[in-house]
Amino acid sequence: MLATESLVSPPSPTTWAMTDDQRSLHAASQRFARERLEPLLAKPPTPAAWEETVELAATLDLGTMILPARRGGLAVERHELSLVIEALAAGPLERAAELTLSAPALMTLRAHDALDLLPPRPVGDYFDGAIPLALTVPSTEAAVQWRLRQADTPGLTMQIDDLDRQRLILAHVAPSPVTCRCGRAITLGDLVLEQSNLEQIAAAPPLATIEQLDRNGTSPAQTWLTEVGLYLAALLTGAMQHSVTFALDYATSRLAFKKPLANHQLVATRLADMLIATHGAHLFLRHVTTTEPPAPTALVRQLIGHVAAESVDVNRELVQLCGGHGYVEGLPPAARFQSSHWFAWLLRQIDAALGRFPMSASSGTRAGACA
Repeated sequence: MLATESLVSPPSPTTWAMTDDQRSLHAASQRFARERLEPLLAKPPTPAAWEETVELAATLDLGTMILPARRGGLAVERHELSLVIEALAAGPLERAAELTLSAPALMTLRAHDALDLLPPRPVGDYFDGAIPLALTVPSTEAAVQWRLRQADTPGLTMQIDDLDRQRLILAHVAPSPVTCRCGRAITLGDLVLEQSNLEQIAAAPPLATIEQLDRNGTSPAQTWLTEVGLYLAALLTGAMQHSVTFALDYATSRLAFKKPLANHQLVATRLADMLIATHGAHLFLRHVTTTEPPAPTALVRQLIGHVAAESVDVNRELVQLCGGHGYVEGLPPAARFQSSHWFAWLLRQIDAALGRFPMSASSGTRAGACA
């Protein structure tokens, strides 16, 4: 019989060892996700219950984690933030995204010393639904962008104004029904993934324009796409980990021909493939988020393309393990299947957008070494 706990625990190279504070932060995120988010796979929350969950999520103080030390924050790096995001992916992905949607924008503004451009409000307001920071990324279609935002909630967004000039703008997102003039919008819980053309985007005057390079000479647009890509990759990698944990528990507890599913060779092989894919994605994410100086574009593109593909494959394997779509409907992971492919699709859009950025010789060498 497979030992679930020993199989799920990933290896931890000494160079990735966390401090006591980081371990406490990660443990708190795992505990919150287990108690408040994982149960949502079985039953959607009532408005009152979700409001309580948002209030409890505020105790994690994700905004303070990201703020620089001079603003009283912890200035966590990409690596620590990705571990927290992974942990919060224990339930429906759209719920984890709703609680953390502003993280990539704050990381980008911090990198370019532009946090002062935000309205003077407590940082917690950007995570409790008061003024969320939507994600807007270029589409593979010309003159089109995709935006992931909270439905019927006013807020702000970071978006690329001009890929050639590689600058960002900070703009208002007005509350609107779950529709758009182009007729393409997808509802993900309380989030909306909608398409906007550049004319619509240009119609609203920006609050601020960000053109300053960061300390490593990276443009704001490239930083933004990288942060959003790493954020979505962490969400999907976390979902993969929780799916594999469910698969192992399910395979050891469900019987077929008077013995656990995991004792059948074909099932054990499928579990092994899922486990290898999940650990590989997790380790790849940790490698990229700990690369100093910040990982080259080619390496980031390899990661997000890999995670997008592997997350879809793991979902497919889990569906087959559970006996097909009809059987999965009554199981907890079914809620995750309804939205995870859209997050993988967004990663593909980011991959294509990052392909427009030049790659230095050193970047090409380092990326090739990790391929």
